[in-house]
Amino acid sequence: MELLRTDPGFREEVRRLILTEDLLALPSKVDQLVEAVRELAEIQRQQAEQIRALADAQKRTEERLEALAEAQKRTEERVEALAEAQKRTEERVEALVEAQKRTEEQIGALAETQQRHAEQIQTLIHQVSTLIAAQARMEEALQWLINWQRGEMGRREGERYERHVIRRAPVLFNGGEGGSPSEPSIQRRLTELLPPEHRERLFHDEEGDPFLADLVWWKDEQVAVVEISLQVDGYDVIRANQRAATLRQAGVQAIGMVIGREWANPDAYDAAIRHQVEWLIGTEMSEGFRRFRGR
Repeated sequence: MELLRTDPGFREEVRRLILTEDLLALPSKVDQLVEAVRELAEIQRQQAEQIRALADAQKRTEERLEALAEAQKRTEERVEALAEAQKRTEERVEALVEAQKRTEEQIGALAETQQRHAEQIQTLIHQVSTLIAAQARMEEALQWLINWQRGEMGRREGERYERHVIRRAPVLFNGGEGGSPSEPSIQRRLTELLPPEHRERLFHDEEGDPFLADLVWWKDEQVAVVEISLQVDGYDVIRANQRAATLRQAGVQAIGMVIGREWANPDAYDAAIRHQVEWLIGTEMSEGFRRFRGR
């Protein structure tokens, strides 16, 4: 006992002999167990904290889920509202499609009517054009007839005036003799005055042919070659001058003259002065015409 109390080596040897290895190792295992229990407690504490954290997280998750459920509910309500609005929209679209279909049918009917109207209008335009063309032809024919009638009346009046002047020639010229070249006696006298070579030149010169004058009048050795017209124009003046010139070329004392009621225009009077053609217009006469009367 004393050795057990005083000798640690002896005590340790006795313990080793009395106690088994397992018993000897038990304190160490107990320590390990205690340490393990402490570690377990720590783990348990950590797990408890984690569980509390998980519980808090779960609570927050549930709250979020409740919020999501509420949001989902509102979303579903909105979706239902949208579905209802979509349904109403589809119904409106269907109504619009139907109305569009009816509109297209009406437009088609209007187009057909318009086409018929266009064809009718085209037909009317063609008929009106035909009538206008016919009217234009009638107006042209009427105008031609009016112009012809006026020309014929003017020609007849001119012929009457020409015959009137020829019958009054002895008075107008205060004596003398002559007449229209259409009279055989006048043709013979002109033929005697014009040699054959002069007459040959007249074959292609109607403007200078005294046989085509309206009146040829003799007083002594002078001959008046006269053009007669209601309205004396420059063409009458030129013919009178050229036909008198033909006789002058044959050695005849010929004078070109014009007789009428009035001048056609101022240029005709100027032409008479320029070509030295004498004239009796209305009651007025040129100085040369006056001298011819006084012979």
